[in-house]
Formats: sequence, structure tokens, C-alpha cells
Amino acid sequence: MSKKNILVFGAGAIGTTVAAWLGEAGHAVTLFDKQAVADTINAQGLCVYWGEQKDVPFKIKVPVLHDLEDVSPPDLIIICVKNYSLDGVSKALLEKFGANVPVLGLQNGLENQEILPKYFTRVLYGVVCYNAWVDGAGIAGFQKKGPIAIGHNGGIPEQDVADIVSALNQGVESFYCKEYQDAAHSKIVINLVNSLTTLVALHENDLSKSVAFQKLLTGMTYEGMKVMKAAGYKESKLGGMPSWLLITAAGVLPSFMTRKPYLKNLKKMVVSSMAQDIILNGGTTSELETINGYVLQLARRHGVKTPINDAIYEICREEFSKKPFKSVTVDYIWERVSSSKEAKAA
Repeated sequence: MSKKNILVFGAGAIGTTVAAWLGEAGHAVTLFDKQAVADTINAQGLCVYWGEQKDVPFKIKVPVLHDLEDVSPPDLIIICVKNYSLDGVSKALLEKFGANVPVLGLQNGLENQEILPKYFTRVLYGVVCYNAWVDGAGIAGFQKKGPIAIGHNGGIPEQDVADIVSALNQGVESFYCKEYQDAAHSKIVINLVNSLTTLVALHENDLSKSVAFQKLLTGMTYEGMKVMKAAGYKESKLGGMPSWLLITAAGVLPSFMTRKPYLKNLKKMVVSSMAQDIILNGGTTSELETINGYVLQLARRHGVKTPINDAIYEICREEFSKKPFKSVTVDYIWERVSSSKEAKAA
């Protein structure tokens, strides 16, 4: 199979792992990020590792640039920045490479489907179905190697889609997903809890024994699933994500009855992209609006009550704006959720 000249824009967790895997597969990969990141990675290379096996990493040298003037015209651009950075990045890429270059957006949420078509004519979107995290510039861990579900909203020839999916598959499991909107909305249901795990700094605290945390987390996804059903979206069974049947069981049955699968899924939760933005990077901008805010808009539009998500969204808006961010307790969140339910019932 032919190899491609691929530009991966953004050396976060997804950009780092994808660049390493595609480079290993023999594609001509160029990674792009700010100068400090580029200098560090060019000196040490990329280092990715599975699970907790940080002592046995896979290492590869991939050129990293920080000036688009130095980048050769690519066959494919994979954009791995957050939606809140996508407009600016797209403008710069358009000016340099034109509108006809194939682009693959790997963002959480759906805002990329509004932004990317404003700049490019051949656009693909990907639902990333694996967890990854960054330990430092060019150093990333992952729980499994893919998959990535690829879809589009038209405007790109099917043969181009097939070629791109085939090329990606050489490095990381990828597949064309005809019902892409269902896949994207199914992933959003799971991403809802990133707000909660960020609020309590889950990566720093063991909350496996907290029944209140279990109820909050499972309640968020159960409400989110009900919103998606009301909006007409169907479950997409993507790699390793909890099924809607399990989400329903966790939402309606006593906590002890679903304790075992809950703990199994809790172990899979690593530092979310939201936690990286708010806690590790000390920022105040996150995916809260494009994930949680979007679901709450859908809920209002379709008349679905989401008291747990409503309360946690408001807490996040309050706490994420504070600098430095300080995590809150599960008890505080539980009290706020309970008060919100009581107020709405009165």
C-alpha cells in the first residue's frame, strides 16, 4: 500500500500517539507544535507506552516543526487541537496549503463539523475510541491502540475516503463509519463525565469506594443517553465504551448491583483532556461548552430533564474560571446536585 506525506498538527496525547504509530508504519510524518515543544521532541524523539509500562516505551524520531513555512505540502492533514483552537489553526493551514487538501479532524464534540467546512472542501472527522495522556512533550501513554471511527458529511470522493482510512489503518486501527453522527454522539455521552472527573481531580484521588461518586458518574451518562435517544441518535458500539444497556442498568438499578462493571470502567479513566486543560496546564478554557453545554442544549430542545448534568455544568463554570483551579469534594457536588433537584421539584 502507498505511503503518504502526513502532517499531524498538535503534539498532545492524540497527536503524539497517532504520529508515532503512523511513523512506525512508514508514512512520512511531520508533527507540528510551538517551538518549545518542537525543540524538545526533536532532541529526544517521540516516546509512547502502553498502560503502566512506562519502562518499556516505543521510541521513534519524527520531525517536529513550528513554522508552517517549513512544512512541505502534505497528502493529508490530521488536526489534533481542541475545538476552541480550531478556527485559528484552520485559517493558518488554509493560507499555507489551500482549501483542497484532505483534512481529518480528531476533536471531541461536534463543533469541528461547523468549523472545518468553512475552510476546507475535503473534510473527514474521527471519533477517537482510546484513552491517552501526556506526561511531557513527546511522551504519551495509551490504554489501547485505537480504534478511530472515520466519517464525513459529503464533499469528499469515496475513493479518497477509502485511501485515507487504509493509510491510517497501517498505523492505528481505523474504520469508515457510515453512521458517523451516531458514533460522535455516543462518544459525547461518555465524554460528559470528563467535567466531573476534572472537578474532583480523579487522577489524584482514589474515589473507588465513594457510592456518591458512582451515583453522580453513572447518573451523568444515563441522563446523556436519554438525551441522545430523544434527539433521535442511536447507540454506536465503539471500541470498549460502556454499552447503553449497561448505562441504563447503572442509572436505574441500586448501586451495589452494578458495582463490578462500574469499577472495571472506573479503572479505565485516566487524565481526561479537560483535566489536562484545567489542572495540568492551568488554563481556564476547556471543552465544557462543546460537550456538556451541547448536551444540555439538546436536553432543553427535546424536553429531557438532566438535573445532575445541570448542577455539575454550573459548578464547572464557577470553578474552572478560578485561577489556580482547586478541586472540590464529592460531598460538595452531591449537596449541590441534591439542592438543585429539590429546588426544581418545589
